[in-house]
Amino acid sequence: MEGDVLPMTATHIGTVDAIWRYPVSSVGGQRVVRAQAGQTGLIGDRSYAIFDNETLEPANPAKKEWYGVPRLLARLREDGRLEMSVDNIEWLGYDDPILRANLCRLYERQVCVRPYGASVSGKVLAHRYKLSPIHLLSRQSLTKLQSLIPESLLDERRFRPNIVVDLPAHQVGRPPEYQLIGQDFQLGDLRLRGVKPCGRCSFTTLNQFGIPEDRSVLRTLISHFDKDFGIYCEVIEDGWIEEGDPVIVNQPASYQSPVVVIGGGQAGATVAMMLREYGHTGSITILGEEGHTPYERPPLSKSFIRPAPKTSPLTQVMSFADAERLEIFLGLNERVVHINRQDKVVETAHGASYPYGHLVIATGGSARQIPMVSRGHGRTHSIRTVRDAEHLQRAFEGTQKVFVVGGGWLGLEIASAARKISIDVELFARQANLCSRVLPEVVAEFIAHEHTRHGVKFHMGCEPVFYEYPDRVEAHFDGCIEIADLLIVAIGMTANDHLAKHAGLDCEDGVLTDEDGATSDPDVFAVGDVSRQRSTQCLRGARIESWQNAIEQAGRAAKAILGLERPPPYVQRFWSDQYDLTIQVAGSPDPRALPVSHDGTTVPFWQFETFAVGINRPMDVHRFAAKLAGTESEQSLEVDSHPGDAVAQEAVRQLIGPIGEFSPGEVKQVSIAGVGEIVLARVGDSYFGIQEQCPHANASLAEGFLENGRIICPLHFAEFDLVTGFASSAPKGCPKAVTYRVETEDDLFYIWVPQD
Repeated sequence: MEGDVLPMTATHIGTVDAIWRYPVSSVGGQRVVRAQAGQTGLIGDRSYAIFDNETLEPANPAKKEWYGVPRLLARLREDGRLEMSVDNIEWLGYDDPILRANLCRLYERQVCVRPYGASVSGKVLAHRYKLSPIHLLSRQSLTKLQSLIPESLLDERRFRPNIVVDLPAHQVGRPPEYQLIGQDFQLGDLRLRGVKPCGRCSFTTLNQFGIPEDRSVLRTLISHFDKDFGIYCEVIEDGWIEEGDPVIVNQPASYQSPVVVIGGGQAGATVAMMLREYGHTGSITILGEEGHTPYERPPLSKSFIRPAPKTSPLTQVMSFADAERLEIFLGLNERVVHINRQDKVVETAHGASYPYGHLVIATGGSARQIPMVSRGHGRTHSIRTVRDAEHLQRAFEGTQKVFVVGGGWLGLEIASAARKISIDVELFARQANLCSRVLPEVVAEFIAHEHTRHGVKFHMGCEPVFYEYPDRVEAHFDGCIEIADLLIVAIGMTANDHLAKHAGLDCEDGVLTDEDGATSDPDVFAVGDVSRQRSTQCLRGARIESWQNAIEQAGRAAKAILGLERPPPYVQRFWSDQYDLTIQVAGSPDPRALPVSHDGTTVPFWQFETFAVGINRPMDVHRFAAKLAGTESEQSLEVDSHPGDAVAQEAVRQLIGPIGEFSPGEVKQVSIAGVGEIVLARVGDSYFGIQEQCPHANASLAEGFLENGRIICPLHFAEFDLVTGFASSAPKGCPKAVTYRVETEDDLFYIWVPQD
């Protein structure tokens, strides 16, 4: 699809609500009904600045006296003459001696207003900022911000926009102007392209003419808008703009066409959310057979089945609130029975029909079973859904011994969960080595040793015959009979590709796709466990049953549907929790590979030619993955300090106490009264506080590491900014982490704790 000429549709998404021109940088401007724009922005906008007579540099915003500048006003007369005022009553020419004297008193030094580009004493007066020339803000974003701080006096002038637009048909759940980033759009006969969000600073909090100082503005922008507000735009074609002009976006038809997703799991929910993230404005429907909102499956075997706590929470991918916010129809308990590719409609068991422009098949897989075992006595289990995990969780109560069939990741995680609650485990596998499809023998032996040390009894290369009775399960093998309370089958999964087969799509133990998830029908995609991805390295295709693949492939499919450029293929990563071990794999594993290097015994790290395996070595695995991806860089621990917008006004300083030796790049876990466990991090000579638990999953950030001013989650490698808490390289929808301001005084540590 990439490189194809896509049909374009002109869509009217809003109108121009206000136009502002600021003739002097940092000074208040004038609202105009009509304006002309060129490559440098609105004609006359920010064409002057207040310069220091000695340095010939623009007024320095870092100096306190500058804070009075936003209270000044400037305007251009019809003849182009610049005038300025300190009270909006008396207006003087910019070179008037009285105005110059007022400016010098304000700055407490000699300054004057000069045009950019002028030459003074052989020096050309250049702009301080070289950003995109036009700043655009939506009325909807202003309204949203006002709802968050209703006590504040908000006025668009506080943010110095050039163009304020009304976008009533906007994308719910994000600043509506963000849909213009990367898009060409028309205002009157002016063509613009959205470039990036506009980062904000303390200017937004200052006392401006008629607008009081308000430090809650920046705090709210930091906590709810990632410190951004509005977008920068570049001029594609010069033209005129006036109030009331329509905002017209030329988008590929795929941006408006309805999308139907079959499957309410992680992959299906993620592709729906990513479509919204990338600007899709048409309807999106998710049809899932389960009664639960989309959730992550890995915790089902890693932690959910443990009886304590009995209410182990699911890690949600999409809630009903998320679906409503993103205008995604979430249909639960909806089983699709037919795909009509000719008419581009799917039909459900309830008789409902859903038309589509693009279809995404994310039906996952089903747990493989051992034929003729279960007699209906409830002693044979497998895990694929939350209902399966709940049944096994209850069955574990009062259980003394279990049989586990399967020597892969799932079987080992179940064995670990059972042993943690003192249930005896016998594990059967027909292969000679554990995880024989992915792990070399040296790694498999280490894992086997750990399980043996914890009391698991292995029967490798063994295929017993099982019998289920009302009070027990029997395993018959090698002339022996062993007895257990439960049988847990963990021998992999089969792809749920029957719908795709009946629809005539190419399938082979999964729906055959390219690297973007596209099937043999260009309007149909398949993602997640049901997809068998072909690549130049694997022409037959491979089903990659992993949490990360569901995330990555969903994102690629969303971009492919919209005709957007896709990133290079990602580095595969996988993890497994067993006892107190976190086993992480990065790269393309090969069970026949020999290690290039081996570091450690109790917490080893093996490096092979194309992959690496670490046991409780997240930093090493992360850096190996970065090296494979070509994104490895020198470690940097530079980070901005906390914004100085009076955090203390809404927080109380609390003593932590002495910490002892604390080296740069180190993290420590401490307990704070009224807060609980948090993590302290040292970056250079600065200290930061952040919540102890990763907001995405149950990983501890205290076991993470610092890189580029962020703390890296040791599990999924999500990166959290130490100042704002915002996540990057994280699963879609991952919330930000709570951060705390930390200070030191007389070798004691203090933390600012927010008050309710």
